[in-house]
Formats: sequence, C-alpha cells, structure tokens
Amino acid sequence: MPGEGVGTVVGTGLFDFGDRDGVGDEVRLQHAQGIAWWSGPRELLVADTYNHRIKRVDPATRQARAFAGNGEVGLADGGPSEARFWEPGGITISPDEANAFVADTNNHALRRVELASGRVSTVELHD
Repeated sequence: MPGEGVGTVVGTGLFDFGDRDGVGDEVRLQHAQGIAWWSGPRELLVADTYNHRIKRVDPATRQARAFAGNGEVGLADGGPSEARFWEPGGITISPDEANAFVADTNNHALRRVELASGRVSTVELHD
C-alpha cells in the first residue's frame, strides 16, 4: 500500500530475542529461518529455529502463538505440545493446505505438521 513502507510484523529487533507469544512488539522469536504463507486462515507459519517450535503469526493482528513443538530439543512425534524439533529451518505448505513440511535441521529429518490439528510426524523416505 502506498505510503505504508516496510515494517516489522512481530518483535522489535535482532537482539531482542526469546520465546514469547503475544502481539506485535511484545513477541519474541529466536533466529526464525523459515516462513510460509497459509492462505486459508491468512497466517504465516514461522520456523522459530532456536526455540525449536513452529509459530503461527497473523499479519493483520500481529499476534504470534506457538503451534507445534514444545520448545525442548528432541525428536518426538505427537500432538502440538508433545512434539519436539531440533532447530527447524525451512518450512513449506502443501498445495491442498492439509500439511506443512519442516526441515528439522539437526535431526536430519523431514517432519509433517497436520495443519488441522498441529500433530507432528516424521516422514520416512524409502528407496
């Protein structure tokens, strides 16, 4: 939009980091590396890398909240508060918007997040 310029949706700067859900400037992420547009709810999914979580961010309201991963390092499948990642990096959403796929960097794994429930599973690839 003309005259609006570029701004920050959540958080305040590079050195204001942590793991805090909330709205606008009160939000804290840590080394968020991946981002994907989820058109259904008109939200962003963010790979909050050093917090070992996937966050949902509503750009209209500037609200951010944990979506998948409990914030502890590990490799665990399960519901949103049970699942564990180890520095998730890239993230993309399937064309049907049923799943997000996450490059779980330090686990050397591809993880699937069911968007309806936030349930996480590890994708097994076979020859």
